[in-house]
Amino acid sequence: MTLPPPTTPRRRKQLDRSAATQEKVVHAAAALLQTNGYAATTVQAIARQGGISLGAMQHHFPTKALVMAAVLRHYGLKRASLYRRAMTHKTTPTEKIDAMLEALWTLICEGPEFIATIEIELARRSDAELAEATAPVLARIDAFMARWLANLTSNVPPTVWEPLRLLATTMLRGLALEIVRGTPLSELEKTYAIWCSFARAEYFKIISAYQKP
Repeated sequence: MTLPPPTTPRRRKQLDRSAATQEKVVHAAAALLQTNGYAATTVQAIARQGGISLGAMQHHFPTKALVMAAVLRHYGLKRASLYRRAMTHKTTPTEKIDAMLEALWTLICEGPEFIATIEIELARRSDAELAEATAPVLARIDAFMARWLANLTSNVPPTVWEPLRLLATTMLRGLALEIVRGTPLSELEKTYAIWCSFARAEYFKIISAYQKP
């Protein structure tokens, strides 16, 4: 097997600069989507917000749709990392479900990415280019959540969890819209706690139904 040539210091610096530029673009776009909405989040506005030249941004992301796909990908990676941290040392279904529900709430409260994803998903309805660029990323995010739910217990077929996966996603999107409307987080937290009690009951109902006699 032929090993790839080692990365030179100059090449490493170029890679680091590219990664830093892409990170600036993604964070700038997410912040603008949260505060200004999709229509006002133009490529020019993203470049200004990120403090980079328009040319440098378009070198990495030639179109606005590709920037939006990168924002979704960043959110998906953040979500996956959050779940993995939450699951550390959790062994029972009860521990795993409670950790998941806590992680979902953290997603809503930490950073602008979640509201940004809502803006992007709403814009997909009337933007064919955006819909095409973001469809694979959204599919991977949904597949990750489905796999995670399947890991709650080995006895339950993955398809059985699909309605609850969709319900959880719907709840999160609704909470995001309430945040946009200005509903205080303290009030939403109370609402989320009530929903969690229903969700726990449904999760355990499914687990009990598939328990071996």
